[in-house]
Amino acid sequence: MNKFESKFFDKYIPEWHTIKTIIHEHWIKIVNSLVLSFWMAVFVPTMVYYYSGRIQELVPFYAFEIYLIVIFFKILYDIFDWYNDVWIVTDKWVVDLDWALFKTNMKTVNYENIEWVEVEQNSIWDKILRKWNLVIHKIWDDVFMLEDARIPYKALNEIEKTREEIKELGEDEEDKFDMVMDTLSWVVKEYLWKNWFPRRWESADDFREELLEKSKSKSWTIDLR
Repeated sequence: MNKFESKFFDKYIPEWHTIKTIIHEHWIKIVNSLVLSFWMAVFVPTMVYYYSGRIQELVPFYAFEIYLIVIFFKILYDIFDWYNDVWIVTDKWVVDLDWALFKTNMKTVNYENIEWVEVEQNSIWDKILRKWNLVIHKIWDDVFMLEDARIPYKALNEIEKTREEIKELGEDEEDKFDMVMDTLSWVVKEYLWKNWFPRRWESADDFREELLEKSKSKSWTIDLR
C-alpha cells in the first residue's frame, strides 16, 4: 500500500481506524473488460463506418465522434470502478467497498465475527495468473468474498495478525478487570471488618458464634441444626 492509496481510501473509513492494507481485484479483470469494450465498441464500429459509404450517409461524422467520446468516458469509468472495488483492512474492521457513480455500498465485518479466512482457486488459469478468491467465513455460516483478488495472502496475514492482537488485548483487559475486582473486593472486606464490626471479634467464626448465641437466647428462636 502506497501513500496515494492510503490517502485516497482514507475517506471511506472512520477517523479512529488505521488502514493496514488494501486488496484490489486482479488486473486481468479490467484488462479483459477493456479489450472486449475496445474491440466491440470501438474497433469494429470504426472499421464498419469507414468502409461503408451507406452507413456514412445515414450517420453523420460528428454523431460518430460523439459516440466514440461516450465510449471513451465509459472506459474511464470502468477503470475507476475497478480501482475502487477493494477490500480495506483496518485495525478494527474489514471493509468491502463496492463503488458506483451515484451510490457506493460498503459492508463491514468485525474481527470478533470472523471464524476463519481462506483463499481458493477455481481453475488452472487462476493459478497461472496468480489470482484467488479471498473468502472470510463469518459466524453462522455467512461468507464475505472478494473474487479474483490480487496478492490475497497479504490480506490473509494482516487479518489473522490483527485477530490475534485483538484477542490478546481482550485477554489482557479481562485479566486486568479480574485483578481490579479482586483487589476491590479485598479492600471492601477489610474496610467493613475493621470499621463496621467491633474489634473484639478476632475472626468471622467468632462473629458467627456470638450471633448464634444471641439468637438462641430469644424465646421465638427455633434451632434447626
